[in-house]
Amino acid sequence: MIFLDSSFIIAYANEQDSLHDKALSIATDLDNGKYGTPVITDYVFDEVITTILVRTKNLKKVMEIGEKLLDTTLMLRIDVNLFDETWRNFKDQKEAKLSFTDCSIIVACKANGIATLATFDSDLKKLSKLSVID
Repeated sequence: MIFLDSSFIIAYANEQDSLHDKALSIATDLDNGKYGTPVITDYVFDEVITTILVRTKNLKKVMEIGEKLLDTTLMLRIDVNLFDETWRNFKDQKEAKLSFTDCSIIVACKANGIATLATFDSDLKKLSKLSVID
């Protein structure tokens, strides 16, 4: 399994993004099964949909992206236990480096045995113990 961070998904969805071509290359590998099942959480889904809507104001495009995510990824739900662990990790940061959603990604990956992450987020790359595909 490979966890898809919102930075990767947004770069993939936005042809104007400076990392779009890199995201397309990774997506090709995903389509070919190189990393196993792509996984997101409901928090990442929310972050992606909200960010793309704010940037594009194009509800139709956002719905297409949302449907594609729902069809092509395994979505994990952040339950109360994962939420509580995420909150603990968020509060334990020495500096404000990771967002709450980023902390939830680390916790969800750990809880589900996911060792690989597709992200372009430099702080998440540095602070997670996951193998990063970028």
